[in-house]
Amino acid sequence: MIKFGTGGWRAVIAEDFTFSNVRRVAKGTALYLKEIGQAHKPVVIGHDLRFLSGRFSRAFAEILAHEGIPVWFIEDVVPTPMLMYAVDQEKLAMGIMITASHNPSQYNGIKVIVEGGKDAPQEVTDRLEELIAPIPDLKAPETGFYELVEQGKILYYSNMNAYIDSLLAQIDVKAVQRLNLKVLFNPMFGVSKDIMAMCLASLRCSIDVMNAGRDTMFGQRVPSPSRETLQDMEYRMKEGRYDIGIATDGDSDRIGLYDELGNYIDANEILKLLYYYLKKYRNERGGVVRNLTTTHILDRIAHSFGEPAFEVPVGFKYISQKMDEEDLLLGGESSGGLKIRGHVNGKDGILAALLAVEMLAKTGKTLSQLLEEINELYGTLYFDFINTPYAPSERARLTELLMEKKYVPDFGKEIRQISYVDGVKFYFADETWLSIRFSGTEPILRIFLEARDRVDAEHLKQVILNDGELNLTVRNEF
Repeated sequence: MIKFGTGGWRAVIAEDFTFSNVRRVAKGTALYLKEIGQAHKPVVIGHDLRFLSGRFSRAFAEILAHEGIPVWFIEDVVPTPMLMYAVDQEKLAMGIMITASHNPSQYNGIKVIVEGGKDAPQEVTDRLEELIAPIPDLKAPETGFYELVEQGKILYYSNMNAYIDSLLAQIDVKAVQRLNLKVLFNPMFGVSKDIMAMCLASLRCSIDVMNAGRDTMFGQRVPSPSRETLQDMEYRMKEGRYDIGIATDGDSDRIGLYDELGNYIDANEILKLLYYYLKKYRNERGGVVRNLTTTHILDRIAHSFGEPAFEVPVGFKYISQKMDEEDLLLGGESSGGLKIRGHVNGKDGILAALLAVEMLAKTGKTLSQLLEEINELYGTLYFDFINTPYAPSERARLTELLMEKKYVPDFGKEIRQISYVDGVKFYFADETWLSIRFSGTEPILRIFLEARDRVDAEHLKQVILNDGELNLTVRNEF
């Protein structure tokens, strides 16, 4: 069964993610475009560096072309935000990105981008699922990819220069050029290496690059920029005396940073830094939106400037939607994705990285100094999480317990509010919180929390892990 989650459809290669199923998704996409009267407009197709991504993208293109849909095909690997930019700027019907983003290497996936360069909303993916379901297994059509290119039904396309121009238009290039910053860049064997290198070179940064080759196993790591996956980068940061370290995930829509001391800066801290910088030092107007598993410190920053703060379910499409509705300045999530008003209509790790570089130049301060400034003004909360795989039976049991029976563990502190919008989230009277939800991209139960300090965080974790009714068996914590 093909089901779209918060980041598109993702599945294990050769189990559910097969050429036949990719063709079925392509056929369903063609039917959808015909249904909404958009079959005459081109669809742009891109892919990342995962195993067989290029072949999967060609298989998708073949089916669309056979269905009479004009196809623009990006031959080289491409960051997801660059594909989103193409859909928006070229006013295309749709974009298809073959990627599983930050998932482990055994996964691949399909991300659907709709008109305006936005993540497909749920009503679109729901309809795609309905159209795909009755389609039988599909074999490769007799007319192959390269013959379709010769027939003009598939056109090669690239928007790299336009995308780079758009990125640099968001940055004070001259201010950065004056500093000659020393940058360590880690694309994590992903697709951002060429574009990021060109942008940083344009800013006259001194660049060292690591993990930039082609490795479909991502160096035996998950291609998500976390403290655990960037240990080799941490060592180089402390040895190399860099001004900043930048890491992007597999398809370049997420970011991780290191400060000048070699300290890892997590996604919540990046969001605080960039929103505070845009408000305090660039005098930008606008509020902020975060998903429900992201730091509430963002709310404090927004309110201090007289701006609103909003909370939405997990899934970046909800952040983008709220930003459009409220004309917000920044939206972000604790997994490392963020969007800035005026650029692509989704998250862009490359722009976030370039803004961080500009921040050093415009403020004249280091990352550690800026974080200290924010912490002194707004206080601190301790963010922590647990990820654990689950069996289907566990999901059904926990869903019934928490969502239907409304079971509440004994946290030993006053609960101000409980939300069931996306899993269950407990808001405590001391401005801390804990969220329990099932991942929309992997068979993983995610527990996020923000506590007063490490001791309080450990207390909340132990309440959850030792609760007899929840009866969780943590098999893999990371």
